[in-house]
Amino acid sequence: MSLIYHLNPLEYKAIGILEFEIESPLHIGTGTTDMRRTFIRIPGGFLIPSSTWKGAFRSISERIAKSMDFRDKLANLAVKSFKEEPKATYEVNEKFCNEVINVLCGGTSNIIPYDSKELIEIAEEIGFTLEEINEVKSKGLGTRNNLLYRLSESILAIHCPIGKLYGNAVLASKLRFLDTILKSEVSKIVLHERPGIAIDRYSSRVKEEALFILESIIGEKVKLKIIADNLVPGAEDSKLFALTIEAIENLGLNLGARKSAGMGLLKMISETSYWYVINFREDKNGVKIGNPFKYADKRNIKEFLEWLYS
Repeated sequence: MSLIYHLNPLEYKAIGILEFEIESPLHIGTGTTDMRRTFIRIPGGFLIPSSTWKGAFRSISERIAKSMDFRDKLANLAVKSFKEEPKATYEVNEKFCNEVINVLCGGTSNIIPYDSKELIEIAEEIGFTLEEINEVKSKGLGTRNNLLYRLSESILAIHCPIGKLYGNAVLASKLRFLDTILKSEVSKIVLHERPGIAIDRYSSRVKEEALFILESIIGEKVKLKIIADNLVPGAEDSKLFALTIEAIENLGLNLGARKSAGMGLLKMISETSYWYVINFREDKNGVKIGNPFKYADKRNIKEFLEWLYS
């Protein structure tokens, strides 16, 4: 049985269908700097990519996590050590590395909740060989290729609530965001054109000859579909996700370009947003997973948050 309890065994699955109203002009572009900056198009409509949704949710979760006090000491340390740029990493100091060596050599720790045998098993699950683990035990900070720092960072990564939800170098994401497709012939989307001026990031001054036209939409309703695997009620990452949903419900979600200029504010429509929850222990015959929108437990936002906190 794996000591890293993450996505295996799979006990819960939740499918969220969240509806938002675009309250201020929304632009989702391709990142180009052309004079006309167009909304991302697909045949017959427009697209809000899954990566755009995920980035917006993750940004909120990161800010919330920094202010939380987690029961798991490693979770607290992981969140404090978390750095997003240029990719999700964890800054490991020498003190924590020495804690890892101490446990590997048979000692105890008030931070690391494993004995030597368990820690070695976890290291192997992450991908370290016995040869590498023995080198860490014998050479400590003098190992080749920063083995000790890499192992210490990986231990933090598997305990990080942010990483559990959105993924990191060790864990796959529990949350999968689907692309949102806006069919122009169905919703009769009207594109608005907004003039803008590019700003030089270094001088904070307007760039000369940098006028551009931005395509945006407003007043439309959009739906986001999220698939969440193994959000266990009461777990640290589940509570973090619940707080994230609460914040979005109360304050809205900023999406796309020029957020600092007030663009891209979406408000959640709680009355038409639902989650479908499947407990695999109760779904012996696979009926709920086979047709979740008919047989799974349907919960409104309030009921879903209560379930996550329970």
